[in-house]
Amino acid sequence: MHNVVLKGHQGGYQLTLKQNGAFTAIIGELGELFAKLSRERSGQGDEQIVGFKINTENRLLTDREKQQIQELIEQYPQFRVEKIESGVMTKAAAKAWKEQDSIHISRLVIRSGQEIQIDGDVLFIGTVHRGGILRATGSVYLVGKIEGVVQAGFPDREEAIVVGDLSQAIQVRIADNVDILADSDQTFTPRSVTYINDLHMLDYGNLDELKAIRPKLYNKIGEA
Repeated sequence: MHNVVLKGHQGGYQLTLKQNGAFTAIIGELGELFAKLSRERSGQGDEQIVGFKINTENRLLTDREKQQIQELIEQYPQFRVEKIESGVMTKAAAKAWKEQDSIHISRLVIRSGQEIQIDGDVLFIGTVHRGGILRATGSVYLVGKIEGVVQAGFPDREEAIVVGDLSQAIQVRIADNVDILADSDQTFTPRSVTYINDLHMLDYGNLDELKAIRPKLYNKIGEA
């Protein structure tokens, strides 16, 4: 076979589809391969379901091409596709990844009743008035005045943090964890860190503790 490379691994197989091969040729070779493997396993009386991880190198398969592979393997009940991965991504996926990996600077004034969402991390130097909500899919670094609600890690990124002074904020959220601050005796400074601890509860610390709290984030942004 010239366009399909098969390697075994614990519990299944790794299939590499050569990026320069014609897709029709790849489908033909996959059909031959699945039929051969099916005969061999039937001859051995092996009925265990085997998974295939498929790598397409630097080729992006269309939805239709993925469907063709799925329909082909569904002819053999003892086989299943575990995942299809590629060494490249679509422009839309790349843009979304870049947004998530970037720190955005925001000078917005968020008034009562307004909800503003930002993709990725945000350095916020604006104002959130009481009744306003600042929401980010990543971490939030506060320099501005916060009197409303701040949410990081929306909707479910528990590794996100909030850095900054929340002493006037009504509420802080990370992912789906919420803490009401209006009646809290928690002390905040511009170097305060709000995060989700190992017990999956909101907790508080200081930037000096960031290396212990979030080692990966500490390595990413450097020493605070």
